[in-house]
Amino acid sequence: MYNILLDTYLAPSIGLIMGFIKLSSVIEELKICVEQGIPVLIEGRKDENALKELGINGNFLKVSGSGLKLFEIAEIATQSSSRVVILTDFDRKGNQLAKRLSEDIQSLGSHPDLSFRRTIMGITRRFIKDIESLPRHLEQLELEESPSGGQWYYYNNSISRY
Repeated sequence: MYNILLDTYLAPSIGLIMGFIKLSSVIEELKICVEQGIPVLIEGRKDENALKELGINGNFLKVSGSGLKLFEIAEIATQSSSRVVILTDFDRKGNQLAKRLSEDIQSLGSHPDLSFRRTIMGITRRFIKDIESLPRHLEQLELEESPSGGQWYYYNNSISRY
């Protein structure tokens, strides 16, 4: 009986902790890509500000408000790298942009990387719909899991608090 009560109490927390860990890991991987000079296609200025707030500083190309056609943006991105990260929002418009950009980048002989977008979307699906909300979402996950200010850490496939 005690184990069932404990599992019921901890199950939501473990899910949130794992979400925080996975999202933090994806952000770290994205930082590495950006440091290698891989361009990142985003929708606008707010997305760029959010990524910079997360410590991701790189070659961002904004697809909205640039005055360029999507194909022209894809051309610019593929000039500097054979791999291009597409990180549009998770709404209908973002999905359409990701699809078009992916097709354009492929037609130019380069590799569109949608893995970051898919992973972040999978982790945050019920909570956020855009890139600009990532910093706040990450902060909320951290606060929900550690309201008293303690730190969570992940070691050898187990979660602990210190």
